Amino acid sequence: MNLRPAHARTLAMLFLACCLLFSACDNFERNAYRTLKVLKVEYELLQAHAAQAFLAGRLTQAQWDAFAVAGHRFIAAHTLAADLMQTYREVKTIKDPERLNEVSRRATAALAELPTLLADLRHLLESFETH
Repeated sequence: MNLRPAHARTLAMLFLACCLLFSACDNFERNAYRTLKVLKVEYELLQAHAAQAFLAGRLTQAQWDAFAVAGHRFIAAHTLAADLMQTYREVKTIKDPERLNEVSRRATAALAELPTLLADLRHLLESFETH
């Protein structure tokens, strides 16, 4: 699986866009939203690659289904992290430091899961293509 040139270009463009879009956010928000966006694009690239492989007959229906299940886990975790970031933003405006710290800890934990889930998807797809 070779997604490197397009992947690097896409990530560079997203990084620049995130820097511009989130200039009003604090560092935690900026980094969190950047992470969410980059990981979502990486997931979409993997999903597109898997779909192309399936349509070309390089993945079986069972392999496609396994990829879809793993993809749903990533999407659920990504949605949770995005929802927690929205909650963080709302709590920040009402200036409740205790609640803000709690939401920040939960969001950080949710964000930390995403790279592992994405790596699992990548390894799953690579294992299908090498067999």
